[in-house]
Amino acid sequence: MGLRLSAAQTAELDALSPELRVAAEALGSGLGGQLIDLGPSLTRTLGDTATLDHLALDREPEPDGLSLAACVAAHAAYLGRRGETDGLSAGALAISRLLVWAARAAMIGPAPQVVWIGPAPRCPDPDTGQHRIDSECRLTGDERSAQARAAALVAPA
Repeated sequence: MGLRLSAAQTAELDALSPELRVAAEALGSGLGGQLIDLGPSLTRTLGDTATLDHLALDREPEPDGLSLAACVAAHAAYLGRRGETDGLSAGALAISRLLVWAARAAMIGPAPQVVWIGPAPRCPDPDTGQHRIDSECRLTGDERSAQARAAALVAPA
């Protein structure tokens, strides 16, 4: 099983300069350990390959090339650490979208504090001053699709 990107997603990645793409992939690879700690499940029912159809973050459009490269690299790092290099995890992709958002936010100002992160259905209610951010991933395989939703509670730095 392997992750396949759409033509539009591939074009987003190809539009990045080699230096930016390497930086984004390094950022994503560094998030593999956090994904291991969170342990999202593998997606095993989609056939030999699956296409990433959707990787949304709240009210933002699909990820730009930098975020997409980082999310795909985080997913690959997570699978590699699990010994599942040809695997898929919709949950890891959904969580990686949140982790990449937080990492990019930290680059431009005070980093938001991620108080909780994990599967959206298990997200506790936010305390005063906290905000919930949701992400969603959809993969489509030969005859089936899989979807995962993740959430993070963040507080100002």
